[in-house]
Amino acid sequence: MRRRTATTLTALAAMAALIGASAPSAQGRSPEAACTPDIPVSTEAGADRLLSLVEGLESTGHTPAEVDAVLAERACLTRVSAPIPPAEGLTVTAPDVYVIAEVNGVDRWVAITDWEFTELPAAPMSGDQAVVTWFDAPVEPIVRVVHHAGTTSQYPSVSREDAAELGPYGVGFLLPPEKSATDMNIATGRSALVFEGTGACRTLTARGAFAHTWNATAVTGIDLAATGMTLYWSSTADRALTLSSPTSVPGVCG
Repeated sequence: MRRRTATTLTALAAMAALIGASAPSAQGRSPEAACTPDIPVSTEAGADRLLSLVEGLESTGHTPAEVDAVLAERACLTRVSAPIPPAEGLTVTAPDVYVIAEVNGVDRWVAITDWEFTELPAAPMSGDQAVVTWFDAPVEPIVRVVHHAGTTSQYPSVSREDAAELGPYGVGFLLPPEKSATDMNIATGRSALVFEGTGACRTLTARGAFAHTWNATAVTGIDLAATGMTLYWSSTADRALTLSSPTSVPGVCG
């Protein structure tokens, strides 16, 4: 994975952006919920302990989402996150999930997420975009691929397998954009993840997303976990996030 900046968006914040609300904490605690902090930050000593805690977590490789979870638990802190609007003229389908084969007694599945820009973005685009499919339960990824193309012959279809993130909770690709006055290389596309279930049978929820940036902003990294998706951005300006509806997939077994 590429080196990332500290600007993040958890799946909770992503869903909040979808409904236009502020994001809850990583523990799902509302600001009004009762909470007794182990580290009260209303004093200089408490604030000093808070900074030491954050520095220690970051130095030992904890992700921003993990830091948020500890701060919610220890200091009753809730991240304030401005909602990221969906991109105009961009649609992302709920992942289509199919059973494709049985291998060694285990069903093998494929999840396909489609996106399409129905309007060509007006601003120039210099930084990576991102397409993501993620799950709320662990799977065993087998094969991943993304196809993208323009709407004209100027940008023929491209196939890539170099995922920026691939793991038990899904797949994410970073896409370098090219754009002309009438078309762009990522105007339409789809990603596919072939996977098997792990552990006991369960109902899996699959979601898709496309992170759009323009001017000098870029998506610099992706993390996927059971609690959701974290995107890393080079800037908080000039960005948008379009989320799909969820797909419920019963009977995913390991």
